[in-house]
Amino acid sequence: MARFSASTEADSSNQKDTASIESLMIRDSDVPPERRVVLRARSTEAAKMLIPFAGIFLAYLVHVLVPNVYPATYVPKYWAPFLLGCAGVWTVVWLLGLFIVPVRKKALRLSWLLAFLFVFLEVWDIATLKTGYMKLPFIPSPDKVLEQLTVNHLKVIESAQASLLLLFEGLSIGLILGFASGVLCGCSRLANYWLAPLLKIVGPVPGLVWLPVFVKMFGSSHAGSVAAIVLAAWFPMTLMLSNAIKNTDIALIERAQTLGASKTRIVAHVMIPAAAPALADALFMALAGSFGALSAAELCGVKSGLALAVSTWGTIANFGVVFAYVLAMIIIFATLTALMFAVRNWLLRWQKGLVRW
Repeated sequence: MARFSASTEADSSNQKDTASIESLMIRDSDVPPERRVVLRARSTEAAKMLIPFAGIFLAYLVHVLVPNVYPATYVPKYWAPFLLGCAGVWTVVWLLGLFIVPVRKKALRLSWLLAFLFVFLEVWDIATLKTGYMKLPFIPSPDKVLEQLTVNHLKVIESAQASLLLLFEGLSIGLILGFASGVLCGCSRLANYWLAPLLKIVGPVPGLVWLPVFVKMFGSSHAGSVAAIVLAAWFPMTLMLSNAIKNTDIALIERAQTLGASKTRIVAHVMIPAAAPALADALFMALAGSFGALSAAELCGVKSGLALAVSTWGTIANFGVVFAYVLAMIIIFATLTALMFAVRNWLLRWQKGLVRW
């Protein structure tokens, strides 16, 4: 009887230990579906992620089956492999999206857009290579653009490096100056008194207008181009940040003052964090303005860059190379914008109702 009671007590203690361990563990079934990172996709979601394949294979079949008309002797070498490569990349995305929730959300969002994009590109292929409706040399076929991008990839990379260096040089200076002046204008009436007229007079004027003045003022085309980009980034940063700081909830400031916070701590720990959403929007506006200033600056004496290459090749009517450089600009600018919004969405993930890009 004593042996039976001892075994019963041992079993009960083991059960308690197991229960305590299980209570400390978070099972996957206890996590809400919207917060899981790994979750099997539903059949409807898996089917919707297949939509881009329809656009890719439709473009591939039309390109392969429809004969070339203009020019009749041209043999395309790049468009069909490009489509197959895109199909391979999307296959990997589809497989990852079956189980990884963030990948699946992004794939579901882009599915119809990508399908439309490939259909549009194939319509472009039909209008040029298959029918000759759009004539050379002004509108090359997608295959011709890919050919020029492949053949001149070293030159494209060199020009892209020059453009990115010039962009980051002006953008970094403009953002630092814009942040400082925005905080000053938002917190100090004296600073706002002196800087507000400068914002109203100088800021709205495009950097392209100021570019000749900057080149003459600083004595070189490079320094003038940097100054134009600085202005394009400084104006939206200063304007949006200062307005956001001025519109900080007065209740937050009063609570900080009640707790004995100094004005410097209120600015650093109350006003600037409260202006974070506007600061993120100012970053986007500054980046977009810098793109335009960069393109204009490269046409006014800078030795190398993507926009300069577009202008140079356009003067000799080699539009295949022009389209290749334009495609490179689109990819670079879209990538920088996507990275900026990814950082913005991560920093402001606490904010409800945020417009997501």
